[in-house]
Amino acid sequence: MRDDRDRVEAEVGTGTTIGAGSGAAQTVPANPDDAVGVLSGVVPAGASGPRDVPLHEGDRYLIGRPPRLRTPPAGPGVFLSLGPGVRRSVPAVALVLAVARSAVHLRAGHGAMDLLVDGAVPPPGGLRLAGPAHEVVVDPVGVPRTLAVRLFAAAPALEAPPASGTTCLPVLRVSGDRLLPMAAALAWPLVTNVPRPTADGWTLPRIVARHRELWGTEPVDPRHTLFRLREILAGARSADGRPMAVIEDVQPWPWAERLEDTPYLDSESFMAAKNRVTAGYFAAAGQVRPRLTELLERRRPA
Repeated sequence: MRDDRDRVEAEVGTGTTIGAGSGAAQTVPANPDDAVGVLSGVVPAGASGPRDVPLHEGDRYLIGRPPRLRTPPAGPGVFLSLGPGVRRSVPAVALVLAVARSAVHLRAGHGAMDLLVDGAVPPPGGLRLAGPAHEVVVDPVGVPRTLAVRLFAAAPALEAPPASGTTCLPVLRVSGDRLLPMAAALAWPLVTNVPRPTADGWTLPRIVARHRELWGTEPVDPRHTLFRLREILAGARSADGRPMAVIEDVQPWPWAERLEDTPYLDSESFMAAKNRVTAGYFAAAGQVRPRLTELLERRRPA
């Protein structure tokens, strides 16, 4: 697993061209095949009206103004046109939508673009949309194009088991004045029957805030320390000595190394997802619970 301190960049790319238009979409059907949701408000090539596009884990969609020369933007992904009549100020890729297991990640595409998601302007870095339904309006004060996202599956619970399809857990032991405190701060939200932290979440700033809340100090080189915890997890072994990477149906082995091999839109979202998985395994392994319990008990008012 490479040092993920290096910034990962992904470019949009070629794929199937599907036309899109305005107007109400048909009723969303039951879950087709293994789709995790449906994108409505699009008109597939050759269709006479709006249709529903199934969303599958790992899909990436580039949505924007119809290309003048009928050539979609280049790169990995499926290009969805917003249909005829879109203003020239709308970029060729107005927004990017990537599909995860039970959510979609959405961000504005190239250039300045007016965009509303559920009636609000999304943050510059994009946002994660969990179920069940969301409305996305492109160019709301010009020639609006309304898209709808419906997800079949609910977002995973915070206390979801860290291993997928198995009860096999890695043996995780860390020590020192950096790794163990950071492991406790990272896993804190997933340790049951202890007071909840004020700083939830899996991005670097949230984990640093949680470390400060728990230990009262700033962590030293937190980005590298989190990388080391992920590295320890990636190379962990089970209780019987087998490398976790060779045990079937256990995630996250192997880690994806390239952002473009994941459903995430940017390196920050990718790292946050890996931090969350790492936290789940460290919480389940049990080493951090006694430290958390002891520390939080001492801080409880008499």
